[in-house]
Amino acid sequence: MQALLDQAIGIKERLRVRTRLREGLHRLLRTHPFSFRTRRQKERMLKSGTLEPEERSLLQAVESKISPKDTMYNGNIDLYFKDGLCSVRIIEVALAASGKLSVESVLDLPCGHGRVLRFLVHRFPGAKFTACELDQDAVDFCKKIFNAEPLYSRANLDELEPGRQYDLIWCSSLVTHLREENVIRLFRFFRKNLQKGGIVVFTAQGDCALEVMLKREFNFCITDESISTIVSSYRQHGFGYADYPEAFGYAKGEYGVTLTSPTWIRAEIERIGGLKEIYFKPGGWAFQGFQDVFGMMRHAE
Repeated sequence: MQALLDQAIGIKERLRVRTRLREGLHRLLRTHPFSFRTRRQKERMLKSGTLEPEERSLLQAVESKISPKDTMYNGNIDLYFKDGLCSVRIIEVALAASGKLSVESVLDLPCGHGRVLRFLVHRFPGAKFTACELDQDAVDFCKKIFNAEPLYSRANLDELEPGRQYDLIWCSSLVTHLREENVIRLFRFFRKNLQKGGIVVFTAQGDCALEVMLKREFNFCITDESISTIVSSYRQHGFGYADYPEAFGYAKGEYGVTLTSPTWIRAEIERIGGLKEIYFKPGGWAFQGFQDVFGMMRHAE
């Protein structure tokens, strides 16, 4: 009997390894910079007639190499690149609202594997870029492919020291995943590491995300019980958070789903001091259309 069990376990393990290898091969084929699929999708976007001339020019210039470990890429180049183009448009509007005419230093936090950074390096060709992430592989990829200065993040953002200040900080989909004390630490980080007159553009999930969550129109990867907890807290306090399931591999309280109302965010920014709001658009970021966008400027004190 034991021999049969051992044999069954061995077969199961071999199947598991083969599945992983097959999935890895498929991802490599999808992300190869010269793959027919990638070229075809990019060319289709360029010829679609849906892009403005500036967008078409920018898309033409961007690096098409995508890391096999980039979890934001699911094989659909259109969605992947549209997020980058949308991010650039938002940053441009926020810069115009701030009256800032030039950008010399940019921090992308969290940079991922360069979904937005690949666009920013061409939109601001004279700037110096820093790529920051907890995922060291992602930072190393951005260093190698986009020539960005590497900065490995910390779980406690009070311990993160870039050693310089920035004209522009781009921060998408981070406030959306942090518990309350870590969002506040992030806001302190913005204030400390922006130059005077510099701006931070960040995204958050507020009322638009609440509506999507209640209608179950998007998979937030949490249970109905967790959604109820978030919604209840958000309605009472303007802030709601729930951990991702243990299967995701995060420690308790490390990463999850967060709702933050504009009122809560503005109150915390005012309490920290040093930043003033120069731009806000509800549901203004990404193809899902439910993340709010804030632009804050570091002012002289």
